[in-house]
Amino acid sequence: MPVVAALIASVGLVIVSILCLTIPENAVSGKVPRNSAIGIRTAETKKSDEGWDVGHRAAAPILKRTGIVALILTAALFLSSFFGGEMSVVAVTCGVLGYAVIIGGLCWAAVVANNAAKEINDQMEAEGV
Repeated sequence: MPVVAALIASVGLVIVSILCLTIPENAVSGKVPRNSAIGIRTAETKKSDEGWDVGHRAAAPILKRTGIVALILTAALFLSSFFGGEMSVVAVTCGVLGYAVIIGGLCWAAVVANNAAKEINDQMEAEGV
């Protein structure tokens, strides 16, 4: 894979990986309140502040692992593009796997966050809060 293509693919992976590593911690700590721009925004996480916090807390470990694995694959992609010739199988595989990990991890985290938020929102509704 040419170095330029690997660099372009790497930039996207790095940006999303960093978001996966930083947003959950900031959302759980209260630095990112419930909003319509940043965070895991599902129907249930947007219903209440408690749902937002619980959802992000539940998804945080998944997002951290997703970010770490994607960063490792990004490093492998970038390094293999320098040493693998024109279309290195390793570089292409790392790029595809990196994006697959990001997409899969984000989807999994969204489902987990939504389910956790739904549980707390249902409890709050049952209690009449």
